[in-house]
Amino acid sequence: MRPTLFSAVRTTLLSGLLAMSLPVLANSNELYQISGMQTHQEHFQQALKKAQQRYAAQLPANVADNLMRKSNERFEPQRMHARAAATLQVNLGDDELDNALAFYRRDVGQQVVAAETRATSPAEVSAMQNGLPMMKVSAERKALIDRLAKQLPALDLGEEVSLALAGMATDSANQMLGGLFQIPQELTQQRGALRAQMEPNLPQTLLYVYRDLSDAQLEQYVQWSESDTGRAFFKAANAAAHDALNP
Repeated sequence: MRPTLFSAVRTTLLSGLLAMSLPVLANSNELYQISGMQTHQEHFQQALKKAQQRYAAQLPANVADNLMRKSNERFEPQRMHARAAATLQVNLGDDELDNALAFYRRDVGQQVVAAETRATSPAEVSAMQNGLPMMKVSAERKALIDRLAKQLPALDLGEEVSLALAGMATDSANQMLGGLFQIPQELTQQRGALRAQMEPNLPQTLLYVYRDLSDAQLEQYVQWSESDTGRAFFKAANAAAHDALNP
């Protein structure tokens, strides 16, 4: 009788906990989509394919085959999504989740997402690699961008993506050849070196990325980024990207 009663109580508790967690998981999945993170991942997958092709052309056939297999497994889209959404759920409280959803459901939130997802599209990335046009803006708009730059995890995310794409070739070669393969120097750059390359260009890059936002919309985004919810979201989003890229 006791084991049966215990089992019934345990089942009831687990069912209750599952029912309580489902709305939170649904919210984190929605936030993953509505904030643009899902689109960014799709763009990452496109960049991954190009990187695979580029590295495969430089590596011995057996190493290239291993690279494709390992990187496809590591960066499988559904698993990346699951890891990122789970990290958002863990790192954001219920109120923070709801407040972040409320921001991204607003028109200004969707304008921000449109600008940010356009910036990570393959076509825009290719265009920006050829150099950015100098954005001549008012001192007030430049000040807003400087404030935003302090909140956005842009440099951290840039490091994560760059190292993930470079690291897949290093890992495959070292695994197959016991570390004897000579990895091109550009694939072994450290985080500090990557940040040093990106940081001076950050203000002009952000001015270009958010060029279609009005001053009023940009100010709303900056104010939200400086709020407790905005800071919590950016911290959680950075952690989600790290976990998605590093199973």
